Amino acid sequence: MNNDHEEVLVGGLIKSPIISMPSNLPVTEAAKLMRNHQIGSVIIKDEDIIGIITKGDIIQRVLGRALDPGIILAGDAMSKPVSFVTSDETLESTMRQMSKLKIERILVVDAQDSSKPLGIVSTNDLLTFAPELLAIRREQQIIISQPDSELTPPHLQGFCDDCGNYSVNLSTANGYTLCPQCLGIQTREDHIDDDEIM
Repeated sequence: MNNDHEEVLVGGLIKSPIISMPSNLPVTEAAKLMRNHQIGSVIIKDEDIIGIITKGDIIQRVLGRALDPGIILAGDAMSKPVSFVTSDETLESTMRQMSKLKIERILVVDAQDSSKPLGIVSTNDLLTFAPELLAIRREQQIIISQPDSELTPPHLQGFCDDCGNYSVNLSTANGYTLCPQCLGIQTREDHIDDDEIM
């Protein structure tokens, strides 16, 4: 790994403050915050941080189950507990922790006060700054695929054409290379279009 990137700490990649909401608001409010702030996740905070809700959580736990996002509360769809790293972690150690936990976003907290959240860093942020970290993601994919490698075909790896996030599980649809979340959205939109034609 390039020594220049080892000197950069994960706290240096934080681009914007944390966007949070209480757990007792519906999932639609989380989706609005994501759209308005152009982000992929919202921290769920009552008195303390209790979880995080991502686009993937909304798709898998609400839309994928045909539940009403206007009724389901963010606290019921969120992921918990929230994984975090301190701001003085290196990019490599942060990527290794995210790979181990199989997560795409991680909370960064102050190195001197772990109760003070600073921001969220995504896999895409890390790979954009230090593309050589891709090797760590490939290691994770090899580990995941080993048990049933003969049964499971290899997946495409790279950046999604829609959201721009890095994924180790890309699929092609309508000429685009999409991550599982965007593929799910595309599939639903195609289904809606077919219904409208009929």
